[in-house]
Amino acid sequence: MDIKNFAHKILDFTIKRIAELSGISLIIISILLFISLISYYPDDPNFIFSDKNREIKNVLGFRGSYTADLFFQSIGLMSILVSITVFFTGLNLIISKKFIIVIENIFYIVLYVIFGCIFS
Repeated sequence: MDIKNFAHKILDFTIKRIAELSGISLIIISILLFISLISYYPDDPNFIFSDKNREIKNVLGFRGSYTADLFFQSIGLMSILVSITVFFTGLNLIISKKFIIVIENIFYIVLYVIFGCIFS
């Protein structure tokens, strides 16, 4: 058996599985982010008012409240599009197994967040 060919096959297999695991983790992160953004409630504890005695109405609890507040305070309603874009990035990463998709989509996320925040 050719060692070089065998090593190349193992490396290719490993890279494809890492791409699939990265895609699955991006999908899970985007779904959790979307859930925390949808269930955002302004009176939940956040970075400014961190009263932990209040009842948290966010579905993901304390972490979801902080995450949603951070996204809404920093980029506004464009954060919902960010979670949707991250979902489709993970899906494309699972299908095509090319890591360049992640870099391209990060560039496009930054671009449309800047333009969306300027024009809204």
